Amino acid sequence: MPRLAITGTEQRYNTVAAVEDGGRWRMILPFPQDSIRAAALVGAAGLVCLSDDGELCLIDWRAGRDRVRRRLPGEGPFNHKLFVTRDADRIAVYRSHGPKNDEQYFDDIVVLRASDLEILQHGRGLVWHADGPVGSLSPEEAYPPRPDGPTILTIHGDLFEDPGGRLAFIGFRCGPGGSAYGLCRLERAGATLRYDPLPDAVRPYWFSPSGRYAVTPHSVPRGGPPEAAADTGDAGPPRLGQAVELWTTGPVARAATLVARPGSEPPRAITEVAWEPDERAFWIKSGYFWDRTTDFQRIGLDGTRSPVFSFARYDGAKAVSAFADVADAERVEIRFFSDSVYIPRARCADAAPARTITPEEDGYRPRPSAGPSASAVRRFLARSQPVVTVAAFSAAAIAEALDALTGRIRADLGGLLRGDVLALTFEVGGRAMTESAFFARIARERVAVVPALRALLMTYLAVQPGVVEARKLYRQIWGPEDDQGALAPAMQALIHLDPTAHDVFRDYLAQRDGEHEVYSTDVMMRTYIAEAGWRDRAMIRFGVYFALIRYRDGLITLSGGFLEEYGVLDAAAGLLEPADFAALILEELDGFAARPDLDCRLGRDDLYRELRASLATTAYGRTVLTALAARSAASSRLA
Repeated sequence: MPRLAITGTEQRYNTVAAVEDGGRWRMILPFPQDSIRAAALVGAAGLVCLSDDGELCLIDWRAGRDRVRRRLPGEGPFNHKLFVTRDADRIAVYRSHGPKNDEQYFDDIVVLRASDLEILQHGRGLVWHADGPVGSLSPEEAYPPRPDGPTILTIHGDLFEDPGGRLAFIGFRCGPGGSAYGLCRLERAGATLRYDPLPDAVRPYWFSPSGRYAVTPHSVPRGGPPEAAADTGDAGPPRLGQAVELWTTGPVARAATLVARPGSEPPRAITEVAWEPDERAFWIKSGYFWDRTTDFQRIGLDGTRSPVFSFARYDGAKAVSAFADVADAERVEIRFFSDSVYIPRARCADAAPARTITPEEDGYRPRPSAGPSASAVRRFLARSQPVVTVAAFSAAAIAEALDALTGRIRADLGGLLRGDVLALTFEVGGRAMTESAFFARIARERVAVVPALRALLMTYLAVQPGVVEARKLYRQIWGPEDDQGALAPAMQALIHLDPTAHDVFRDYLAQRDGEHEVYSTDVMMRTYIAEAGWRDRAMIRFGVYFALIRYRDGLITLSGGFLEEYGVLDAAAGLLEPADFAALILEELDGFAARPDLDCRLGRDDLYRELRASLATTAYGRTVLTALAARSAASSRLA
């Protein structure tokens, strides 16, 4: 049976839909400029994907081609889910909320025909007919509420399909006649909806694969003790510790209360339920990760129950867990973080009320593959990158190719992006090279293309702010490798070939998301200074600017200061008189504080205070402080 995974890289997160078929992964890039919000398989060869900005596409994943695309009605954000009916005839795109509180939310649902994505039903609210149990979806905006308007639609939990093939969901505070909680079912034809009330208690319902049954935590009736439930123990009257209710959907009724743990201890929160495929039993998970103890139990519809299982490996740990596979005949798979452990099914027959699975028997598997390998994903995404053709690896051919790339960036930088990433493939003499490898070779072989590199980077820096604003990106465009900004390999090659190019490096550092992009400050700068050194007054000036950038980035230093980070303060002691260095600091500080594009949270006085604290750590720095004080006193007298 085909298996679907959504994957990507750190920069291009959730951009690839991968389908495993017969041990082979087929990868698809449905939205070159966007991420995948949700995806689902449709029939034997269909794949439906929803983008972050509301584009829906149906793809033949076996043939690797589009069938149809359309945009969803309304405005984003489209943090929606997908549901495909068992007959693969309809697709539902919906927004819902977890039943955690009594808040009402503004949810919506769109039902489409799977063959052509034609919209069949669209609801942003509900309209009830004469306060009866029958109503319909309304595409009208339900907020703000009005007497003649639709009822606000709030969906609790996930959509499911009932045995009659009708899409269904739990509606909260949206029923007729003031009912607060109910089961809503959409008829297959038209927009008609039927409502069946449920007990007015906010709680989750987990539906079986066929939609015939639902399980929910046992609710204590208001004003009375818990109901008794059948318990096979022979030690006195039955007691309820942990219990669940079994409901049927046709008709809507409570069928049984099933005891999970008899006893008087307070029940634990049930946080997940997984049904076995034959619907004769289900598994419950109790406890949240912050409880430091999570346990699992199998409960049969006939009232049988397994011991309460826990894992010694994760005892006392804040471990995020979830059911991975409850269909296997030999063992049940549980995921803790991204690792797998197992409960042997033979242990379900143990008579003990609780059972700890030891590390020797839990079958621990670290990070089992949930999709194609990271290297395969990177190779696949590289094929979708813009290609720069270079006739040969020679100075003339490289300069010509870089000039052409500069023109493309000037004309349409946005068209070269994939999401918020600019990553290029260079085809040199018919052979593909990664962007990093291409510029690293230019630097290593000292190819004489400095003017072309300068023009490339200066053009990029000139047009980048407009593209970031137009695309509503967060502060910057990212590059080909983790933690790199766009064109980072080119910037690194330029300052390697021309150490005086710190004027370009200044603007490159300024146009970063300094909170997250650390490659240019932690790697590129360290390499630059190791190779070029603090050679002259201009480099020292750049070093002061770099220290200010570090403060702009929001970093703190527990000892010394950023004037000492790469040795600029010691270098200045050997090159500049204290008064000269003091003048240089003030010039850089004034220029930095006057630039609104730097978006610095610190004002001039705050930055000045930080620099003075850094100067106070060395004897030379303290003489510079004296020079700064003298300049301040002189300025005061002139004023």
